[in-house]
Amino acid sequence: MTEPAGRPPNPPAWCGDTEDPWRPWSRAASFAELAELAARFLEGELEAFPGWGAPDVDEESDPFVRTLARCCRAGFLTVASQPAGAMRPGADGRCERRRAFVSGFASSSAATRLGTLRSRGLRVAIAPARVLGSDPGPPVGLRDREPFLFAGHGAGPIELELFAGRCGDEAVAALTETSWVVVHDPDWDRDDRLWSALHGAS
Repeated sequence: MTEPAGRPPNPPAWCGDTEDPWRPWSRAASFAELAELAARFLEGELEAFPGWGAPDVDEESDPFVRTLARCCRAGFLTVASQPAGAMRPGADGRCERRRAFVSGFASSSAATRLGTLRSRGLRVAIAPARVLGSDPGPPVGLRDREPFLFAGHGAGPIELELFAGRCGDEAVAALTETSWVVVHDPDWDRDDRLWSALHGAS
């Protein structure tokens, strides 16, 4: 696996020094720039992310921020993820189980590396980002054995629309040429495999 280029030593001009949290996204002109902005959002330096209605990530993602930011800088711009963890009561009181998963846009080289995670016992789905899929993918969340959350296979075009609403045409065009990748652990309640595998593949 290749090592990521790493964090730029100084914020590029397109990162902006601005009170408008969306300006850096509108100024980005490439997939690499979008991915760097995603990494900086994960690290708490930006307060906006296309399609996300909060200024930071969910608390459950805190232990994996470093890995997710590393993925972004290695060409896998992650847009959704969740840890598995132990079975627990959900918001409505019903018992929840979860599978660890992550999804996002990947460059061709990153998609190839992520595909190798199948040998680690993980499930990897790769499709053109611009192609809308009819299969939501396997469930990654259950409430009393009823699926309520799915992996999001073929959700690339939906996420592309969210980025198109905040980013410039050049950056969105580059994003459209990537792959939509979903990686999940087929085992329920297991959180010791996905994150280490992702770290090694980025």
